[in-house]
Amino acid sequence: MGSKEQTAAGMTEPACDFFQRFANLPLIIAHRGYRACYPENTLCAFAHSLGRSDMVELDVQLSADGVAVVFHDDHLTRTSNAAALAPELGVSSLALRDWSLAQLRRLDVGSWFLAADPFASIRQGLVDGNLFDLMPQQLPTLAETLTWAVGNQMPLNVELKDMGQTRLNEALAAQVVADVRGAGAGTQVIVSSFNHHALRACRQAAPEIAVAALQEGAHPPYLTSYLRDLGACAYHPADAIVDQALVTILRAAGFAVNAFTVNDPARQRQLFAFGATGVFTDFPEPCL
Repeated sequence: MGSKEQTAAGMTEPACDFFQRFANLPLIIAHRGYRACYPENTLCAFAHSLGRSDMVELDVQLSADGVAVVFHDDHLTRTSNAAALAPELGVSSLALRDWSLAQLRRLDVGSWFLAADPFASIRQGLVDGNLFDLMPQQLPTLAETLTWAVGNQMPLNVELKDMGQTRLNEALAAQVVADVRGAGAGTQVIVSSFNHHALRACRQAAPEIAVAALQEGAHPPYLTSYLRDLGACAYHPADAIVDQALVTILRAAGFAVNAFTVNDPARQRQLFAFGATGVFTDFPEPCL
């Protein structure tokens, strides 16, 4: 869809080239992959997003030896067997940033899903029968995920997690830029973060890579000016702070608006009627 075409809500399409790749709006964005039915931020969750979503969202942070890896939490306990494996590896911390890539590769980041069944998809019989055969799952690097995405022509939303230190945040931004460029995926990736300083670092290092500001709680003052100064082409607000006025103003100013995390189909339809360009959801489509 061209940048001057109109949506159902009467808004022009966002000016950012990244969003011009999509033939149709609004977008269904798989939150951490097909998270409702597969373990989040794994290659199997991403693979099962194909044909069900328009884009995959994932989280990245740095290993102790500076590799950009795909993982959401600061600590490894919720979605891996790190607590059981740490004594064998001689690791005392369960914070991801304290584990090398070689140590992280020893983890199983999939089997937890079978026991936790976080969305009750197993109990409800919604999960594809091959789920148990897919375990264990290895923690992926961003580089190999980009290779998968390029091979499958799947756009990615890469979220930079806040590493807690300016030095580490800048190092993460630099490594993500290097990985995206190395994969030749510059036009296929949009980088987002709650840490807007990290987004500025990305824009300064790689102006060809699109960025989006994540936000929850309250909007920055003078929002449209703020986003322009940031160099963002999209705003990714929490669903709780999205209303018709916000979407209308931002879409009219040329920004994409993608709300997170929206699992209620009725609310999705309402946001689309507002003119939102997309939603992040754990349920990109019924599981079967």
